[in-house]
Amino acid sequence: MSANRSIATPGISVDAIVDKALDLIASGGLAELTLRPLATGLGVSVPVISARMGSKEQLLEGLTQAAHTRDRAFLEKWAALAKAVGATDSASRAAIAELALREWVTRERRQAVLLIELVHDRALRRDRLAALEDWLDDAGRFWATLIFGDTALAELALGYVLDEAGFSLGIGDDPKYALLRSLCLQRFARGIFADADAGTGAAIASLIGLFDTAAPPAVEEEDPKRQRIIASAAELIVSQGIDSVTHRSVALAAGVPASTVVYHFGSRPALVVASLHAVIARFHRRRSDIRIGDGGGPPSDTSIEDLIKATSMIALASAREPSLRPYAIDMRRRRGENWRASDMQAMQIGIGAAFDRAAGQVLSIAAFGLGMIGMARKASDPAHFAQAFAALEAWRTGSLA
Repeated sequence: MSANRSIATPGISVDAIVDKALDLIASGGLAELTLRPLATGLGVSVPVISARMGSKEQLLEGLTQAAHTRDRAFLEKWAALAKAVGATDSASRAAIAELALREWVTRERRQAVLLIELVHDRALRRDRLAALEDWLDDAGRFWATLIFGDTALAELALGYVLDEAGFSLGIGDDPKYALLRSLCLQRFARGIFADADAGTGAAIASLIGLFDTAAPPAVEEEDPKRQRIIASAAELIVSQGIDSVTHRSVALAAGVPASTVVYHFGSRPALVVASLHAVIARFHRRRSDIRIGDGGGPPSDTSIEDLIKATSMIALASAREPSLRPYAIDMRRRRGENWRASDMQAMQIGIGAAFDRAAGQVLSIAAFGLGMIGMARKASDPAHFAQAFAALEAWRTGSLA
């Protein structure tokens, strides 16, 4: 799709369609990208949009290409700045990467939301989207060059940025979180482990302590019917995405009348929030299971994949539902706290690497982001993780030699 071509209808350009589509997705998710609300928002008929853009899948592909083009201009601006100032040391790279990430989730927020939404969408589908993978490839090379000065770490850098961006969209305004993000990015750029940078470890550990009681206590549901409804909605989230949760779909999954679901949860937001809280509670119950398998990646277990998907979905959902923000940041903290030094060998990272609480936080961001990208790309989990972390180990040991 060419961004310069115009629709036959006067005053309606492709740029206008892209802008309106991005607005719809930013406010309501990818499910909002349908022809009717798009046409209504632009003040034209559905046939005008469908004649110009084709089917919903064609519309999605065209939108992805257009957003990728816009994002490329953003990335090139920051790459040029990094080159102009000669950012070759890790401190300079981390500083520029932090500023770029901050701008991406604020001024470029709609494109960040779209990219994360697309990764979610393809993680739930069996088919791939070539336009998305082209965008991921470009973004990965940019962030790897900016953070590490080496494109061989593209998947690792991209996984880290996408996972961190998902949380930043919802809780980036929290000063404590913004500082934690900045310090973790510094540690990431220096090689993750304490032998690469001991200076930020104590500060990161202190911030982790400040978030220790961020989330309100979980509410235990005593009503068996409410429990069944919430459990069914939670299962829909991890299998089909948040957009699949409606009163009707949950009623069907729970085997109860839709009126019963409406009685217990009068609005869809109330139903979504309750089910997301249930997903978080399940995460807390199973957090000790998040271990690295012998093949170099997470165990081949759908429950672990569900946790990865739920983490990313909840992070993004917190941008739209403020009540989820304490849970999102608490979950981000807990992921890192439950990472173990013994997991490093399976990830092909040297046993001698110094492991501390800061390393756990940074590794969890990178690994969960890698998991989402791997599912979107339909890549083998063990191979995807092994390649990414083997590249990190080669870079890390080479830089410290």
